[in-house]
Amino acid sequence: MRPMSASRYRVGKCGRLLAGLSALLGVVGLAGAESVAVEAAGTTDFRATYAITLGGTVIGRASAESTFTGSSYAATIKGSTSGISRMVTDGTAALSGSGQISGKRVLPASFELDTLENGFGTHVRMAMKSGKVTDVVAEPGLSKAADRIPVTPRHKTDVVDPLGAFLVPFDRPGRQACDRVVKVFDGWTRFDVDLYFKSMKAVDGGSDTYAGDVVVCGARVIPVAGHRLGGGSISDMIDSARSEVWLVPVGDTGLMVPYRIVLGTRWGDLIVFATRFMATASDQRAALQ
Repeated sequence: MRPMSASRYRVGKCGRLLAGLSALLGVVGLAGAESVAVEAAGTTDFRATYAITLGGTVIGRASAESTFTGSSYAATIKGSTSGISRMVTDGTAALSGSGQISGKRVLPASFELDTLENGFGTHVRMAMKSGKVTDVVAEPGLSKAADRIPVTPRHKTDVVDPLGAFLVPFDRPGRQACDRVVKVFDGWTRFDVDLYFKSMKAVDGGSDTYAGDVVVCGARVIPVAGHRLGGGSISDMIDSARSEVWLVPVGDTGLMVPYRIVLGTRWGDLIVFATRFMATASDQRAALQ
């Protein structure tokens, strides 16, 4: 990884937090819920757009597209940020992934991530089987440091990627969608997300978005491997006490996805919220209600 000055590193970390939206939304990613298997019949197409704000100012946008066919899924997420202040740089991120829903587990098969921030790019490509990473390319590699916790093969087992982590199999919306620990590997680092139930809410976002019950989960990020003990990991930038994710169902698929995400940071609250949220089952289109 190219060397960066202290100020460039600080701004770059914030920019990567924002531009690499979905990779870091894996921080509140939600695979492996203790719930029933998805028994969806036919095909459901899901489309959503999200606004990204920092301290109340819109600094980016993201879009998500997923297709659910039976127990399989294929998804893409694209996001961008604008350098409207010294704390945010111009950046883009694109992800794609696919996999299966098996029993209580989300089992990714493939994952790719590309980000670009002020000319500095990153790339991840992973293949997975039964929760285990079988092949991974992550560029650039992590810089060598005496205080970095090494990633070992056991850190790549029983994990999900950041995109597959968006999906939550569920029996019924409620506490069981939270109250668990999610193990995430993003190509460079392994971290746990300790989720816990906070409350139920009701929202009405209008005809183009979601109207109904929302499950609110709190989230604590726990670095496991790949990070440096001296700080600088994602968890160092996030205030868990202010962080939460709102989950809502995707039509009749038996899956939930994030509707709103709040990450407390040292620069203010980073909030990602849906501005459009629709699911189309077969040939019948319906708002998520």
